[in-house]
Amino acid sequence: MASKCNCSLLLLAAILVSVFAASAADNPCFPKTAPTLSSLLQRCRDYVEQQTCGVEPSGPFTISVREQYMVKERCCWELANISQKCRCEALRYLMRKTPASLPYEVSLRGMPGCPREAQMNFVRILVMPGQCNLATTHNVRYCSALDKFQY
Repeated sequence: MASKCNCSLLLLAAILVSVFAASAADNPCFPKTAPTLSSLLQRCRDYVEQQTCGVEPSGPFTISVREQYMVKERCCWELANISQKCRCEALRYLMRKTPASLPYEVSLRGMPGCPREAQMNFVRILVMPGQCNLATTHNVRYCSALDKFQY
């Protein structure tokens, strides 16, 4: 009797592993789009740096209000062109630390006087109504998974 129970448990475990493996392989966000996210999020990194660090896309100097607005619009456009169900994953990709061996990868940069934590806090609100106002998973304008993100 015990061996029948063990066989059933093993069969159930094998089925669950198969289901999880199949769903992970079908993930439309990663790893297939990871290289594209590098280039897609450049304007969002510029916008985050502008808002949290006072750094402009072309360097640390003053630009007009219209140009500041355009940086935000470009970021929102980039996020809008990422699938709704992948937006939170894309923001998580932006928040990660990039190894020094990959200098051209888009992610938040540590800068003197501008801690990554401040930048990450701003990334968390990019999809919210006060910023880009974009729906994510379950049609909400918030990425709850980013609250638990470790940097």
